[in-house]
Amino acid sequence: MRSVKVMLTGGVAALVTAPAAFAADLPVAKSAPVEYVRVCSTHGEGFFYVPGTDTCIRLSGYVRADFGYAQPKGATVVETDDFGNVTGVWKNGRTQDATGSHIRARLEVDTRTPTEYGTVRAFLRYEIEKNTGIFDASDNGALLDHAYIQWAGFTAGRVTSFFDFYANDLNFGNGFEGSFGSDVSTNLFAYTATFGEGFSASIAIEDGNERRTNADFYDAAGQRMPDVVANVNIQQDWGTAQLSGALHQLNSATINAPWGGNWGQRVDTTYGWAVQGGVKLDLSKIAAGDVLWLQAAYADGALNYIGVGDIAYANYASFVTDGAIVNGDIKKTSGWNATAAFLHYWTPTVRQSLFGSYTGVTYDRAVRADFADLRNFDAWTVGSNVIWSPVSAFDIGVEVLYSKVERKAFQNEVLLRGLKSEDAVTGRLRFKREF
Repeated sequence: MRSVKVMLTGGVAALVTAPAAFAADLPVAKSAPVEYVRVCSTHGEGFFYVPGTDTCIRLSGYVRADFGYAQPKGATVVETDDFGNVTGVWKNGRTQDATGSHIRARLEVDTRTPTEYGTVRAFLRYEIEKNTGIFDASDNGALLDHAYIQWAGFTAGRVTSFFDFYANDLNFGNGFEGSFGSDVSTNLFAYTATFGEGFSASIAIEDGNERRTNADFYDAAGQRMPDVVANVNIQQDWGTAQLSGALHQLNSATINAPWGGNWGQRVDTTYGWAVQGGVKLDLSKIAAGDVLWLQAAYADGALNYIGVGDIAYANYASFVTDGAIVNGDIKKTSGWNATAAFLHYWTPTVRQSLFGSYTGVTYDRAVRADFADLRNFDAWTVGSNVIWSPVSAFDIGVEVLYSKVERKAFQNEVLLRGLKSEDAVTGRLRFKREF
């Protein structure tokens, strides 16, 4: 019996071990190596390597919701008698919205790849908006805000103009259009030279069509020359300073001049220009993160560079244009803007901004004599916002702006009551989450 037991035990062991022996002779398939995502610290926080490459990429963006109120300005109603004499002027604000909402989603993709001539960078900023009420519904939809390539000092694509400096860094709203100076994304090709010690200089060729202001007054022709923009910039421990300049062409399609010029004579092309200086001071000795912006700009025939857009300014004071044709010539419009903005952190999670701006526009005397809609004016905007960040990258803020436009009379002109000046109060509640 014992021998049988031993035989059975040995047989079972053989049966158990036999498959393992056979399996050891079979080829074993190796799994593919795993590509782990690695942090790329060379270019700052948030970058990581694209697996299998030496390219670093960062994905970011935000979701923002604004809810606002704007004092209705109303349409101007002028009542006249049978002989055309003005008998009454008033505002009808019932036709306009007083509230509205502005919702924006932004996505940014930033890639950096090392080369023997320096880093090549490709950047994309894409935005989608939905506006209602007091906010401009024409902005609804998708927008390619930024898309550019940078390499060896060159920048090509769509990016913030090399003229701009403050560019609405602290304020939510803009009061009357363009209150706080130029803030324009445009198509351009530029070169930046870096000299060390924080000094750099740039020259850019930018799309002049995006800088035209109410070009109908000089019957603008097709673009023949892009705008030429240059700046000098310095960055130090105390802050940043920049001096910018721009050259802008005004060319007309008008050939005949029946108002006094010779038939068949083409209106001469003229050139507008603008200059701007700004400084951003680091006031972290007061509180960590505190800054002060100071900026001033002057333009002659290039009003968009002081922040004045292609609009009927506040719809009551004056139209705005770079120039107008008088006796066969383009008479340019001049203007200037000054802006100041201060940011203070009351606590690490609560900050407040104060800002103010002045814009003045002056027309050539001959233009004011020929065009009743073109009148000199001054515009003021002041405001403040308070922002609370309960957690990192999440802001809840409220802002109030007060704006006033003052239209000026020409010679013995009597400005109608209600058309001479207008003020407005706007408010905005904002929720913003960055990622």
